[in-house]
Amino acid sequence: MDTRLRQRGRSLLTSVVLAVSGFLLGSFVVFLTAQSLILVGVNVVNAPAVQLVISTVMLQGVTFGLLAIGYLKLSGLGFDFLALRRPTIRDAGWIVGGLFIFFILYVGMNLIISTLSVPVAENRVAQIGGQNPDVLLLLVPFSLLLIGPGEELLFRGLIQGTLRRAFQPISSIFLSSAIFAVSHATALSGDGQLTYMAIVFVLALVLGATYEYAENLVIPAVIHGIYNAALFSALYIQIIYSPL
Repeated sequence: MDTRLRQRGRSLLTSVVLAVSGFLLGSFVVFLTAQSLILVGVNVVNAPAVQLVISTVMLQGVTFGLLAIGYLKLSGLGFDFLALRRPTIRDAGWIVGGLFIFFILYVGMNLIISTLSVPVAENRVAQIGGQNPDVLLLLVPFSLLLIGPGEELLFRGLIQGTLRRAFQPISSIFLSSAIFAVSHATALSGDGQLTYMAIVFVLALVLGATYEYAENLVIPAVIHGIYNAALFSALYIQIIYSPL
């Protein structure tokens, strides 16, 4: 019993450290990139849209990937630790089903929140997009190529995979989803931050379940990427075509 508790404690601690390390290391890489661009004359300080692009590319695209490679090599786990393979027709069914559940849950939760008049925090991306709609169009391919794959690699591939070695599948899904939800806190502003994180937590359960039971990291990465791309597209349309 004591051995199992220690294993679970180490697994949970490792998972939290991985999440924190990803964002701390990412912040450092983003800072270095921004400073390098400033030195060559790029306006970064007064350009939130440029900051957002740098953050997306260097955090999800570069840092999360390098962290995964480094951790897998240093820990001796190897790339076989990740359930990653070429998608099949069956995997396509998982993606379609996952997206359907994703959007049903998203719409359902928003209806409940609207009915109860519960405040929901605003994401920094939405704030910047409201002022610079064109950046939302850039975030559509970024979602598919960087955000979805990068975040799923860290939170499902590494963190959920690490938890899975010490916990039962359902527990590892819940814990990794909770870590994923809390990680969004720094990007939120206004009232209703817990509500926002609760929405993220519920949706993350779907991503965790597809990874656990379909055994292919590509599936949650695609679901996540398409979902984000759809939200950015919808926000762009709303901003551009809504009446003044």
